[in-house]
Formats: sequence, C-alpha cells, structure tokens
Amino acid sequence: MKLSTREMVLAGVFTALACCFAVVFRLVQPALVPYSLLPMAALLAGGLLPRRVALASMTAYALIGLAGIPVFAAPPFGGLIYIFKPTFGFILGFCLAAYLVAWLLERTGRTWITYLAASIAGILAIYLVGLPYLYFILKFYLGQTVNVFRVLQIGFWPFIGLDLLKAVLAALILHRAGRIITPESEQIGITS
Repeated sequence: MKLSTREMVLAGVFTALACCFAVVFRLVQPALVPYSLLPMAALLAGGLLPRRVALASMTAYALIGLAGIPVFAAPPFGGLIYIFKPTFGFILGFCLAAYLVAWLLERTGRTWITYLAASIAGILAIYLVGLPYLYFILKFYLGQTVNVFRVLQIGFWPFIGLDLLKAVLAALILHRAGRIITPESEQIGITS
C-alpha cells in the first residue's frame, strides 16, 4: 500500500496515539488481558482517516511493538515473542477495527448514529479476532484446558462494558470532530 507523505504523517499521528493509549493503564493489569484505551485509538483512526490510512496506522503500531519497542499494554511490552501472547489477537483486531470503521462510515455517511454503529462494529471486530486467538494460544500453545465459556470469562465479560463505553465516547468525539473538520478523505482528495 503506497501512502502519500501527508497520509504517512496522519497514520503516524494515530500510531503515536495508540502507543500513548497503550501505556496509560500499565499499572492496572488484570492477570492476563490488560485494560487499555487502545480500542479508542483504533475507533478514532477509523473515524477520522480513510480506511487504508487507518489500517496503516494500527498496522504500524503492531509492527513497532513486534520490532521490540515497548509499546504494548502488557508484558513483555514488545518484541516478536508477543505473537505467542494470548492477547496479540486483540492487537490484530485493532487493525481490522480501524479499517472497518472507516469502511462503514464511507458507505453510510457521518451522523451521530452512524458513528455509534461503526464504533460498536469496530469493538465487535476486535473481539472477533481477539477471542479466537486467545483460545488458540491458551489451548494449543500453552496447553491449558479452556473452552469457549472460559475464554469469554477471561477476555470478554470483564471488558465489554468498558469497551462499549469507549465506543460511545469515540462516537461523541467523532461526531464533534465531524462538525469541525471535513472528513480527511475529502480534505486531501483520497479515495480508498
């Protein structure tokens, strides 16, 4: 995917935002899956950037962490070993969420309801990737006895309420920002 200089800068801003959001809650860690503001970074990227730029921003975040820079929310905070962490699927989910939110908004327009619906869809996309990955790593890599209910208990129920709240907050921010600035794709003449 080839990006213009402006698109790279915009993607970089949201990559930096994701890095900042990841470290905010490092001190408040549950046993396996960390709380973080990362879902909001993915939703905001999708709501304010064209889909390929939004995808690039979250992909860059994942690659920076895999390169060893400590930007992930849970220990070891970075490095290739993170691929074998049960939570790495959620990081992949952020990529899908950013792309999906932008794609949905491109097709439905930008109103309070569409921002909210796209944000909720983005949250669900994170879980759609993250939960199966969590199950796979726990069961097949770590050899733990887990089932779907246990995975939901570990990676879904403690977080879904706060993540839906993040979706509402993201929708409010996006709706407000949409009144102040035109969608980025219209500003710079991009079609994804």
